[in-house]
Amino acid sequence: MSFDGEKFGREVVGIVKDYLERSLSPVAARLDALESRILLLEAQTGTTKDKPVVRVAARSEPAT
Repeated sequence: MSFDGEKFGREVVGIVKDYLERSLSPVAARLDALESRILLLEAQTGTTKDKPVVRVAARSEPAT
C-alpha cells in the first residue's frame, strides 16, 4: 500500500473546513444578529450610514 498525498490532503482540508465551520457558525450568527440590531436602531433613530468624519490634527512634538 502506497501513500496517496493528494487523498490525504483532501481529507485533512475537509476535516479542517468542517471544524472551522462548526466552530465559527455561532460567531457568524451573532455577528448577523448584531448587524441587524444596528440597522434597526439606525432606522428608529433616523441616523444614516453617512456618519460625520472626525479629523484630528497630527501632533507636531513627540509624545513623552
